Amino acid sequence: MIFVTVGMHNQGFDRLIEKCDLLAGQIEDKMIIQKGSTSYCPRNAEYFDFASNEEFLKLIRQSSTVITHDGAGSILNCLLNKKRTIVVPRLKEYNECRYDNKLDLALELHKMKKIHLVTDLALLTPELIRDAKAANSDQFENTLLINIKKYITK
Repeated sequence: MIFVTVGMHNQGFDRLIEKCDLLAGQIEDKMIIQKGSTSYCPRNAEYFDFASNEEFLKLIRQSSTVITHDGAGSILNCLLNKKRTIVVPRLKEYNECRYDNKLDLALELHKMKKIHLVTDLALLTPELIRDAKAANSDQFENTLLINIKKYITK
């Protein structure tokens, strides 16, 4: 199962949800989308607006791959649960956020080969979903996890 999450942000993420809906019609895996405040409603995948933290973690654990926004909490939960993680950052230029301030964490994790970072949705393809390598949280040093947790609490 592929789980897509856009987090709790009050601005929609139509670009990502529309792309994932298109992909859901092209892949065999079931896709479940947490669309948050996004106005677009998927046609090819199950979807819901928001969920409790428990339900959110349950969906991450049940998934093989997670496609997520660039929220530190979402990314950390994916990595701690050793999920293939594809991060699509919200961008100010599309009015998906007020500031492009979360991109630093995603860039660093991408450099470390812990996530796949997709800034151009044309590159989010069925092949990328299939070939995404599993994140190996066992290789994380305690200091990195501590720094990520500090980042989240800012």
